[in-house]
Amino acid sequence: MRGCGRSSHCLRFDDRLRDTGWVARPSALDPAVTERIGELLRAHGLRRMASRIAVLAVLEPVHGHLSVAEIDQRLRERLPAEDQAPDLATIYRTVITLVDQGVLHALTLDGGVTTYGLAADPHHHAVCTRCGSIIEVPAGRLASALEHAMAGSSFALSERAGLTLHGLCPQCQGDKPGDAGQARSSRS
Repeated sequence: MRGCGRSSHCLRFDDRLRDTGWVARPSALDPAVTERIGELLRAHGLRRMASRIAVLAVLEPVHGHLSVAEIDQRLRERLPAEDQAPDLATIYRTVITLVDQGVLHALTLDGGVTTYGLAADPHHHAVCTRCGSIIEVPAGRLASALEHAMAGSSFALSERAGLTLHGLCPQCQGDKPGDAGQARSSRS
């Protein structure tokens, strides 16, 4: 039996996605993607649910972060009008569950918008103050700086500890100050 094996809803949702053209797109939800995401969920002790698979299928090819509104928009773009994507409340509950279980991590930006990304490898974030792009910095690159900064304190960092660095991305370093709108609109 294809799908989650636990309910016909998962099977129908997977079939609808495949039948609607997701398979033909680069971020397609083909059977291999569904299986890979299912294994990721099981590795974190989570059931394969259609909303979890859909959210992770949207985030996986991004290699970055999306807000709930951006996740919702991308889900709606991929499903035909007659099919319903998970509603906004379901997407919020899904990302919260996935953050709590360590599948995703949350990054709250200066404007108060929270974005979500896959928590695959430990990393920190560099946020461009001009265009808002987010660059993931492998944790190993900053490990010695963190150890040095924490030396002499009795504070212990958790495994999920993260830094958010603010500055200009490579593209904005070369742009003129008035070019920020163009850079923001091309952000993925």
